[in-house]
Order: sequence, then C-alpha cells, then structure tokens
Amino acid sequence: MISDTHFGAWTGEDILREPENLALLEPWLDVDEVIFLGDMFDLLFGAMPESLAAARGLLSLLRDRLQGRRFVFLAGNHDHHFVARETETRIGLEVATGSADEALGPEMRRIDIIREILERQLEGVEVDIRYPTYTFAGVLCAHGHQLDLHAHRTGGRGNRLLTRALWAIAVGGEERVPTFQDYEASLSLLTGLLFTIAQLPNGTHAQRRVFTGFQALGRAMRLGTAPVRALEQVESWTSGLLPASSSNGASDSVARQGAYEAAREQERQRQRRTGAPAGAEASSYALGRAVRPGDPHEMAITAFETAVINLGWARDTDKIVFAHTHQPFDDLTGPSGTIRYWNTGSWIYEPDLRSRAAYRDYLANAWPGTAVLIDSDEAAPRLIRMREHLNPLHISAGTASPGPGRHAP
Repeated sequence: MISDTHFGAWTGEDILREPENLALLEPWLDVDEVIFLGDMFDLLFGAMPESLAAARGLLSLLRDRLQGRRFVFLAGNHDHHFVARETETRIGLEVATGSADEALGPEMRRIDIIREILERQLEGVEVDIRYPTYTFAGVLCAHGHQLDLHAHRTGGRGNRLLTRALWAIAVGGEERVPTFQDYEASLSLLTGLLFTIAQLPNGTHAQRRVFTGFQALGRAMRLGTAPVRALEQVESWTSGLLPASSSNGASDSVARQGAYEAAREQERQRQRRTGAPAGAEASSYALGRAVRPGDPHEMAITAFETAVINLGWARDTDKIVFAHTHQPFDDLTGPSGTIRYWNTGSWIYEPDLRSRAAYRDYLANAWPGTAVLIDSDEAAPRLIRMREHLNPLHISAGTASPGPGRHAP
C-alpha cells in the first residue's frame, strides 16, 4: 500500500519518476493487490497533462507486475477532482436522462475518468475505484484528508480563521458533529479553486499572477510564524554548542555535515529549473494540508481520530491505515486508546527548510519512500522504509546527501 506520489507537483520532487526509485519499489510488488491511498496525481499544484505523463513509469511497472491481479485506487485531496467531476457529471446526466445511477449503464462508465485512465494504463490488471475508504483483511484504509478540518482548528491563528471561513460557507457556521457531506463540502471549496489555478496555461500572464500570489502567501506564512522561526534559529545556533538532542531522537549531526546547506541549494536549483514560486512548501502546507511533515505524529493522529469517530469508521475495526500527512509511522495508538494507526508516508521530496531544526525533523518524521504491507497471515500491518539508507540522518559525516532529487549535486 503506497500513497502521495504527487506526480506533477511543483512543490517538490516526485521521486517515483526516477528508475532508481522504481527499482526500490519493484521487489515489494509480489502481492495479491496494490492499494493506492490517494494523491497519485497532484492536480492542485500541477497541470493534469504533466501529472499523467509523470505517472507513466509507475503505471507501467504496476502493469508488468500485477498481471491478473488487482489495483485499488482511492482519491486523495490532490486528485479529488476525479471524484468531484464524476459526481457533478452524474447529477447532470440524471437530470438530462431522467434515469437513476443504476439505469445509466454504459453512459455512467464513460464519465468515470480515473477508471478510464487507469484501465488503459494497467491493461491486464483488475482496477477497482473506491472512495473514501476500503477495507482489506480487517484493516480500514483511507487517504485521511478529513483530518485537516480538525488540525486547522487547533493550529495557529491563520489556520483557525481559514477553517472557520470554510466551515461557515460549507455548513452554515453551526457547531455540530460533521457529516461526510460536510467534510466533502469544506474540502471541495479549496480543491476546486486550486485545481482551476493549476490548470491555467503554463507561462500565461494569469498563471504568473497566481505564482506571485503564492509567493506573497509564502512570505505571509513565514511572517506569521516569525516567533516560532526565531526560536528555531536560536535552537539551531546553539546545537553546535550543546550536546546533540532532539524531541524525536534524531541526531543534530546532520546540521554539522552540511546537508542542510546543500538541501537549500538544491531547492534553489529546483525552483530555477521549474519556475516554481518561492515559498512553495509554505503554500502547500497552508492550502494542501494542515499538518507539516516534520510535525509530531500525535497531531495528525489526534485530528484524524476525531474524523474517524465522527464518521463511524472504527465500528468494525481497530486498525486503520491512512496517508495525507507524508509522515510514515508504524502502529501508534490514538487518544481513545483503542484504535491503532499506520501511515504510508509519501514519495515526494519536499523538505522543510525553514531552519536546521525544521529540516532535521523533516528527515526524522517524513523521509519519503515508504509503504505499508498488509499480510492476512500477520497480526497487524507493517511499515516498510525502502529509502532509509539514503536518509542524510543515517549517512556518515562528510558524505551526507541533501536529498533524492534528479538534480542533486
């Protein structure tokens, strides 16, 4: 089970474009089915043609390795457009024909664009489209973007204002337990806008103005977190004077190896190469998800468990795998003490470079290249870290690489 490849995104490097990363994934594809937990395509920060083209390598590998077997796809918030489009078209088709879903037959199949894309690319593989959840061997699987509504409410002032505004528009501002339709309504407000912006013709005046707006947003995000950043800068300055320590156990030696400076230079090169706006990570965090990858895992789990309980997703299971936050973790218990969680992590390199401390936390909590294996003969799912040997935290002094990019120095 993998997720969050974010093909086509300008906010980072979609590393499963690269043969060397596909080669690391390939040995793990000897399974009955592959479950993709959303955000395969990044339609919020990338154009659809580019996203689909970038995914061809992975889809070709899956086609070759899964002949006669099964591929299950769940949309995430970054490819939620496929869900929204199908819903809108179904309503229009019902109005036009006067027929309900079950009577539309082949006409309904033609509007399922993501199924059409995947079946063409995965010939010989059974394709199953699910949303918002899928259960395998007693484990419930979901992308998990519903957590944003609750994480925003406990975040900084800007996050709380954004959430209150979305909530007021989507559900009328009343305080009550959200329904699934409420979560979808609040999500669609942002994803619809970002999708429209991302599909603007590349290089047009309109797109340049949008990128300027993202740069302004990035600056505002940095100013809004100025006190936190000041503390991080003090912490990173004193890290060379004090014994190495970290709240998550990661060694501060990464700062002394020069990996942080090299990663910053790599990001500058990537932005020049792609034309991506400065502050891309801040923009992605503000609009694409509410939890930074380097944040403590407990923040995501607490927010997600609120949604899980509201939606009744844990009625028949105590094991849940989700994605979305780009934070791989293995068998952590939620606040209720009864539900256990796994996170598939991501396959996009999008380092948090606000400070050495933030970069170190990113390496410790969100290094890309992970998956979750569900074996019906095992008692619980298992996290697999396929690229941990490339993590600068674990590379000896003097040889640290800044990250996995195609253009890494």
